[in-house]
Amino acid sequence: MKDGVFEERFGLKVVLNVVDPKSLRSIDKTSLGSVPKHSREQIVKEGITADFGIDIEQDLIHSLTGKSKDSKFGKTITGRDALSVAAKVDVNNIKDFLKLCIERYKSNDYKIDFGWIDQITDIRSSKKTEELNNLLLAKLNAGDVDKIWMAVPDVIDWVNIRGFRYIKHTAGDLKDDLDVQDFIAACAGRKMDIDFLKSTLVYEISIQNDEIVNSWSSFDCIYAEIEQGGKVYILNNSMWYEIVKDFTKQVKDEFVNTEEADMDFPDYNHEDEYKYNQAVPLITRDICCMDRKDINHGGGHSRVEFCDLLTKTKTIIHIKRYGGSSQLSHLFSQGVVSGELFAADSGFRLKLNDELPAEYKLNNATIRPNPAEYEVVYGIISKSNKKFDIPFFSKVSLRNAKRRLEGYGYRVRIKKIKNIKIN
Repeated sequence: MKDGVFEERFGLKVVLNVVDPKSLRSIDKTSLGSVPKHSREQIVKEGITADFGIDIEQDLIHSLTGKSKDSKFGKTITGRDALSVAAKVDVNNIKDFLKLCIERYKSNDYKIDFGWIDQITDIRSSKKTEELNNLLLAKLNAGDVDKIWMAVPDVIDWVNIRGFRYIKHTAGDLKDDLDVQDFIAACAGRKMDIDFLKSTLVYEISIQNDEIVNSWSSFDCIYAEIEQGGKVYILNNSMWYEIVKDFTKQVKDEFVNTEEADMDFPDYNHEDEYKYNQAVPLITRDICCMDRKDINHGGGHSRVEFCDLLTKTKTIIHIKRYGGSSQLSHLFSQGVVSGELFAADSGFRLKLNDELPAEYKLNNATIRPNPAEYEVVYGIISKSNKKFDIPFFSKVSLRNAKRRLEGYGYRVRIKKIKNIKIN
């Protein structure tokens, strides 16, 4: 159908207002925490949203199927844009039924059980998408990039990367990281439009042979946050999303209120993160490098890196060069996995103790440590000279990581590490 002539999420809204919240059967969702992942989940018997493992702060629900609590809609109902029902309706009562559908669409009853579903919505109107793209282009062409980042859209192995090139893979300066200002400079004054952004590529160059490892369209690498009409819109992996105002405020406030670690980290001017982590103990006392000391452990975790740096004062430090939403989400997740295993799994602690230097070993690895005696610090290496900031979905990931770690008793703080490396 022609764009703009149908009501988006009509079927979903009707279903949310009619479905029995304890009798759900299937959900289509997109997880936005790092690289967006689309999935359909079904369960063998009726259940609640928690049975689907939904993260209400990072999952975008597209479609829902469940048991109707109103017999007028039949037994099982499904909704996305369209509404699918098997109800007793014919030409004699179709008007009444359609009127009932409109009433249920306009109802706010769903907010009782599904109020979180409005926190994030995807923009599928080509008209609205074009409008947001034009706002993005205006900012890029004017050099107004305060809320525009550039980062690879995948989780990558930084150890094997020599650098990145914009537009041409065989010419131009090799860049240590993606940076929107560098990209604008590489465009050599050309006025950018969407076709240009989608057709020009960003190249990842191998450290081993200077060959191309990966490439992405420039548009896929751009992350932007735009405010318009009191609403916040996020560009992430080439898709636009609308974030409800109250949710935006909650996430921003939590990030602003996250404590900054009172530690002095040396500036980053190294070949890679591993070289940096090795160098820190040579400059800072009572700290050891644990980078690349992976621990083989079961339970689906396989090889686990406890941390990058560990202090004698029980500070567990994870460090990552800023690489956009996906890289930071991966960083925060690593902190949660190691923190949970350290607190709850004696087998993991025994293996960890084998890797720790003598003066850092646990007195008795079989005894559960008190997480309240430890703190987890996320160190983020950044080139920005402005007040420290990260993309919205990274803030959401940090918020979730803090909740889980603080639930064990850890103190969680962040630290900006200045990147002074010249490409």
